Amino acid sequence: MMKGVSAVKNREASLQGLSGTAAEAPPTRAKSAGRQLMTLPEQIAERIFAAIASGEYAPGERIREEALAEEFEVSRGPVREALRILEKDSVVRILPNRGAHVTQLSIKEVSDIFEIRRKLSGAMIARLTVEEAALQATAIDADIRALDALSQDPDGAAAYFETSFRLGRVLRDACSNERLCEILASLARQTLRYTQLGLATPARRKESARNWRTMQKALKSGNVEAAADAVEKLIEDSRREAVKQLEARQAAANPRVRSA
Repeated sequence: MMKGVSAVKNREASLQGLSGTAAEAPPTRAKSAGRQLMTLPEQIAERIFAAIASGEYAPGERIREEALAEEFEVSRGPVREALRILEKDSVVRILPNRGAHVTQLSIKEVSDIFEIRRKLSGAMIARLTVEEAALQATAIDADIRALDALSQDPDGAAAYFETSFRLGRVLRDACSNERLCEILASLARQTLRYTQLGLATPARRKESARNWRTMQKALKSGNVEAAADAVEKLIEDSRREAVKQLEARQAAANPRVRSA
């Protein structure tokens, strides 16, 4: 039987099947700038993260080390380290004597994290030179056109989300400040489930596609300030919709509060 890394690869294939195709599989955690290889715990963290993003683990659900160690055919040490990696990104929370649990979605967390992500993303775009901005406008053109098409498809939610997540990664990879890139990658992972909520409706995906197109046009013209404003609006619109979705869920779960 295959052990370690090979078993993790099998896990990846099974996770891709959850969403129908490999192209629509949940985005993975971005590797640090300049790194080509990941350790076994990092690879396991990737797979756990993908399972959480796909909904295989519900918010608040416990992630059992022993079950994952058996599934990946590794000792519990690499699994434990993988969970610590995810805890740093606030994807899981490790509780004393209770193990690791998927973090709960909360409105306050949305507001706090999205505010930081919005400001830093705007700063990342604003520091581009005119030449760098033009190169980025060209680099993202195919994906922007894909978003335009997917936003018109009522069944294109999964592909739209995967494409928009990839676009964010392309922009981060162009940032010369590696530390800023790492922080933004972490924030993107922390807000991933909220971003999915923020793109849940066809109307929101159309709005998002318009924001992306506005940003690209500004980059192409060398107006990095306008591009920064567009990316900040993109993130703020996502935050607003995520909060709306969470409020609706809370009202449905607590009808007495809603009618009070």
